[in-house]
Amino acid sequence: GCEDLFMTQSSSSDGQYLLASTTDAALIGLVSDGNLDAIGVLYDRHVGALFPIASRILRDPAETEDVLHDAFVQVAQRAHQYVAARGSVAAWLTTLVRNLTIDHLRRRNRRGALAREVFETDMPTPSVGPEQLLMTGNARLSVQRALAELPETQRATLYVAFYEGLTYAEIAEREGVPVGTIKSRAARAIAALREALVP
Repeated sequence: GCEDLFMTQSSSSDGQYLLASTTDAALIGLVSDGNLDAIGVLYDRHVGALFPIASRILRDPAETEDVLHDAFVQVAQRAHQYVAARGSVAAWLTTLVRNLTIDHLRRRNRRGALAREVFETDMPTPSVGPEQLLMTGNARLSVQRALAELPETQRATLYVAFYEGLTYAEIAEREGVPVGTIKSRAARAIAALREALVP
């Protein structure tokens, strides 16, 4: 009966075994006190419902797992912000995962937009998108060579925009320069890359 149910927890550690019958709200309280076993129990209890939420938006199992990992790291940091009067722990976790998933998707789309801008050329096979181009070894080498030729400021701007998914405004704020400066750096960098990559 109940004994068997508790033993099906993914971790057989004594800590998680004892917490298996604890309510979600009590678990969040334990997490805010630094109890890592409680996070594991919450994860086991809710991952089955949370995974499809992120997966429907991202449509990529690896990215979905990354987002769920990030979500539970944030649970550890934000457990003290949970207020039971505003809703259940399940609802709180759902909101957290949905928000992180949407943020992740926005960053991915920004990277994709920049890749399209860099690789927008008259390709004889339009079905080949920037993702496929980036995945081919020769293209990757060409991009690396072209990036290496750019001035440091332009290279850094593209790198931050592409790999960290920051907007030009966010980069300008981080570097303490006008957004126009970042835009012109990026435009020059993209023009130089395009010139280096077009045969």
